[in-house]
Amino acid sequence: MTQLDQLKLSGQLPSPRGVALAVLELSRRDNATLGEIARVVQTDPALSGRLIKLANTASHIARPVVSVQEAVVRQGMSTVRQLALGFSLLDQYRNGACAAFDYQEYWSHSLLMALSLQALGARVHVAAADELFICGLLAQVGRLALATAYPAEYDAVLRAHRTDPSQSPITLERSRLEIDHIELGIVMMTDWGMPRVFTIPLAHYQDPEYTGFPHDSRANSLMLMLRLSHRLADLALGSTDGRTQLAREWMTLATELDLPQESAGGFIDEVIAQWHDWGALLKIPTSVLPPFAEITHGGAAVSDDEATLRIIVADGNAFTRRKIMALLVEDSGHVVYPADNGNTALALAMEVLPHVIIAHINLPRLDGLELCQALRATDEGRRMHILLMSDEHAEDQLARAYEAGADGYAHSTLSAKSLRTRLCAAQRLLQLQNAWERDRAQLRQIAAELAVANRRLANAALTDSLTGLPNRRSAMDQLEQAWSAASRAEAPLAVMAVDIDHFKHINDTYGHALGDKVLREAASALRASSRREDSVCRIGGEEFLVICPNTDLAAAAQSAERLRAALGARRISVGQAECTITASIGVAIREDDTADIDGLVSAADQALYAAKEAGRNQVCTQRRRPAAAATPQYGNP
Repeated sequence: MTQLDQLKLSGQLPSPRGVALAVLELSRRDNATLGEIARVVQTDPALSGRLIKLANTASHIARPVVSVQEAVVRQGMSTVRQLALGFSLLDQYRNGACAAFDYQEYWSHSLLMALSLQALGARVHVAAADELFICGLLAQVGRLALATAYPAEYDAVLRAHRTDPSQSPITLERSRLEIDHIELGIVMMTDWGMPRVFTIPLAHYQDPEYTGFPHDSRANSLMLMLRLSHRLADLALGSTDGRTQLAREWMTLATELDLPQESAGGFIDEVIAQWHDWGALLKIPTSVLPPFAEITHGGAAVSDDEATLRIIVADGNAFTRRKIMALLVEDSGHVVYPADNGNTALALAMEVLPHVIIAHINLPRLDGLELCQALRATDEGRRMHILLMSDEHAEDQLARAYEAGADGYAHSTLSAKSLRTRLCAAQRLLQLQNAWERDRAQLRQIAAELAVANRRLANAALTDSLTGLPNRRSAMDQLEQAWSAASRAEAPLAVMAVDIDHFKHINDTYGHALGDKVLREAASALRASSRREDSVCRIGGEEFLVICPNTDLAAAAQSAERLRAALGARRISVGQAECTITASIGVAIREDDTADIDGLVSAADQALYAAKEAGRNQVCTQRRRPAAAATPQYGNP
């Protein structure tokens, strides 16, 4: 039996309790209804308030959600189940037995990830806002699980990582616990019903080098959003010194999602404000941050010409160590750090990341050869110029020094001139590294610009160039998503088929220039008069489609009549005269016998034909007679 199987059977993993457990069990029944879910949720005032707040935060509808029943219907059974689970875990595991695991910081980080992911979802439309919130809240749940199931062992893992940050946490977890937090978290979320569309990006987003998803795929967008959200949480909870660099990295990564840098400050400041608001509600500590514009104001990079080096001098002999340090600071701007043994030198190297290490081969505790080998085993250490010194010139010692990875070997009595000469190699290495970093940054920028261009091309492929509305392809994609959401939430779904009356006559009489103007005016009127949650699309010629989520037939017919009246009120100038736009509208809703989205659109088209046959400029609903009748109005100039 694997370690993972043992954990699942042990009952030691974090799990929901109380109302959340009741919601989880109820939702697994085939005949469960949203009304039953809402009645269970109402027994927990704290959970009820949180769901209502989240429904209002995520909703674009002007009318606020005020009841648990409405919040549950709007969010759907699956989302409510997972939100209840996430909030239950938060309330239960605010503290624990793992001493090195900061439970409060964990939840603060997770909350900020959730809010950031939700806010990014409003700009990159890949999933519902509520689903993104719970995805961010549970993204790191594997860490909480390890701290809960293995408090002593995970304490040792965390302390080992803090002592030697060069060791990957995942590597330490696997070596000591035979499982890592990513694998465990994905298994737990899968068991809780988290869709694969989220768990697959969650499995890879912490690997910065992973590029296995197609660039324009939903999975790739989610992975980038998770990386941005995690980076923002790191920035908010990290040290002040590192914030400027993290902020710049965030802005660079954000360009891959076509998020303009000029709006980054407002976006982050808004998310941080929501973090403070939710932190007060959930009793989670948050950090006070300066405005993002102030965070990003940092110093410029050091130029190659300045040639200032960070140097560690490691020697157990205090006299020799001070002598070399004096030679280094004389007539130079080098920053020098002393170390009297190999262990101190290694820890200092991981902290200050020096350009050069000058170490005596016979260092106490960890000798020069062992120090060199330990540094070369890390990514950071491979970039350092290491000069080993000895009190004697033995060929076997020289050979062992270079075999250990040293860049140079010298006698401990070397002169100031000889030392400066040897540092020239380190300065050239620094210049090459800086040039390489600039080239790499330029390549990243080119890649980011290419990603933006590709995303804009993808958006262009989904947009009607004349009206700026979503085109037919986008309309069908949006209708498919609305159909799925309505099925999950058992909510109504309506569509309107809108056709501009006598459009061919307009083109034939006044030319295509006026025809295009009529289409633009019609698109503007439909967009301005439709409800906030509705989606208006142009599906071809003079035909438009309006998608109305969570809308029954009566409400859709009323909305259609409002659109028809708004179109009729438009006046288009033609020379010294004016003409009027009118439209026929067919309305249909998803019924039990509606097979798919094609059937729904076909029903709306049939209602549209009925409106035209009845004299145009009116609204007809499926299986019903015209809701209004009027004489077609078209003013000839």
